Amino acid sequence: MNKDIWIIAEHFDGRIRPVNSELIAFARKIPGEIKVIVIGHPVKPLAEEIARATGCDVIGLDSPAAVLYNSEVYRYLIKKLCGQDQPRYLLVPHTPFGWDYAPALAVDLGFSAIASVTDFNPGNSTFIRQILNGKLLEELKSPPGCSAVVTVMPGSVKPETEIITSPGSVRILEFEIPQLKTRTIRYLPAQPGTVNLKDAEVIVAAGRGLKVQERIELIRELASLFKRGAVGASRPLCDQGWLPLGHQVGMTGSTVSPKLYLACGISGALQHTMGMKNSGLIVAVNTDRKAPILQVAHFCVNTDLSQFIPVLIEKIRKLHE
Repeated sequence: MNKDIWIIAEHFDGRIRPVNSELIAFARKIPGEIKVIVIGHPVKPLAEEIARATGCDVIGLDSPAAVLYNSEVYRYLIKKLCGQDQPRYLLVPHTPFGWDYAPALAVDLGFSAIASVTDFNPGNSTFIRQILNGKLLEELKSPPGCSAVVTVMPGSVKPETEIITSPGSVRILEFEIPQLKTRTIRYLPAQPGTVNLKDAEVIVAAGRGLKVQERIELIRELASLFKRGAVGASRPLCDQGWLPLGHQVGMTGSTVSPKLYLACGISGALQHTMGMKNSGLIVAVNTDRKAPILQVAHFCVNTDLSQFIPVLIEKIRKLHE
């Protein structure tokens, strides 16, 4: 069987997304030749940028129907390419785009579907993912002779930082796509003033441990004391409507890596920690000594946040005087 590893690159608004570097770092753990597939129109600039940045060989699939992301377009083009040469593994970012087309693509190709993995064990060629909020690890592999579509969790590995001395090759394939059942008309922009967590150097994140909504103001006040500070949140807090969805950190929110991540009253379920575990310094304020957040935190302040945060705010204000 072909041992190639194909990575389906993700881009938006003409910009390559950082998650692609993580997928390449993940793919390096798997024996085989890595190729990056990028879909778009025009696709050549994107393909050349990826080849320069990664040193990997890139195949660009170009079609006028691929100006904007569309699940049908991705599935059609990838299936066409796999008709020429099937890979052993097809790696897809576990993002809203990725989980939109990956399961159906596996069905189209007759591949196994392995979702939300965080690691690869070369010893027995299994993919690893966390289950039951990170309490257990599960190992999965496709049956003998069967290729697999694998979605990789953002934030599961650190992106590569090595300097690329020579770019990979670029091959562009052009396609005309027959009538589609759906088409993407446009993207709706986020509400003006939505927080940009990815640019923040300090994120003060709130969880259900706040207990009362009024304590959100403490979180806001603390975040405002930092020049590039922002307020983050766990999903339950956003689901309760205490903060807008733009503040959510985690699998279904933003993946962030600030210099300081201050988790206030956050238990640390897998869905949250996958989005922030690569932060430079993680400090958890939590009364529960067994909270899962402590598995990724560098320091824990084991006390009630309603007592700790006002003291911290006062200390920081004095430093600014």
